[in-house]
Amino acid sequence: MFRIYPAVDIKGGRCVRLYQGDLEKETVFSGRPWEMALTWEKQGASFLHVVDLDGAAGDGPVNLETVQVILERTSIPVQVGGGVRSGEHIEKLLSLGAARVVLGTRALTEAGFMEEMIGAFGSRVIVSVDTRGGEIAVGGWRRATAVSVDEVMERLLRCGAERIIHTDITRDGTLGGHDTRVLDPLLGRGLGIIAAGGVSSVEDLVRLKGLAPRGLEGAIIGRAMYTGELELAEILPLEEE
Repeated sequence: MFRIYPAVDIKGGRCVRLYQGDLEKETVFSGRPWEMALTWEKQGASFLHVVDLDGAAGDGPVNLETVQVILERTSIPVQVGGGVRSGEHIEKLLSLGAARVVLGTRALTEAGFMEEMIGAFGSRVIVSVDTRGGEIAVGGWRRATAVSVDEVMERLLRCGAERIIHTDITRDGTLGGHDTRVLDPLLGRGLGIIAAGGVSSVEDLVRLKGLAPRGLEGAIIGRAMYTGELELAEILPLEEE
């Protein structure tokens, strides 16, 4: 099933969207992120994507209370990421009701951690492999890693991972359209892919859905839904086709 994931990004307790992941280039859309989460649920979303941006840039979750309110008030599954650096962080988010926990920096820089967490939590954890110009970026997208996309994908397959998230950082928050070419190194490897970065039209989503035979499972949409470029009611039928 192709799935659409409305994004709720949290910074300083507010719902924001960043431009290319730059913490200094934010647009605030709500002071109550849980209200945005409920808006997407009421409009028919089947799954939400929530990110603690402050946590992603630091050493652990920062907006945990806000995330908890979202999890308490929504009834659809939610995947949560941002600053998840330990098994304890994963257990806490799962105990609060997260359906999946998204791993980033530590899973990408410490192969042993990735293997241990996937072994312990299985499909309840999902690794976000985000790239800028073909290089994987970590630490809130502020620095590149030496590890290659191929190496990370091979590690994930060995660990028994089921799916990953990929964001094209150069497109994220730009409303510039999704460049499906960046997915080529990820597709057809036996892992499900959830794509993000610049998705801003029905055409973007149709192109992404066309990659389903190669493993594309869904798309995360942020700014385009907050600005009205995309209406959830308009694109949800793509989940059913």
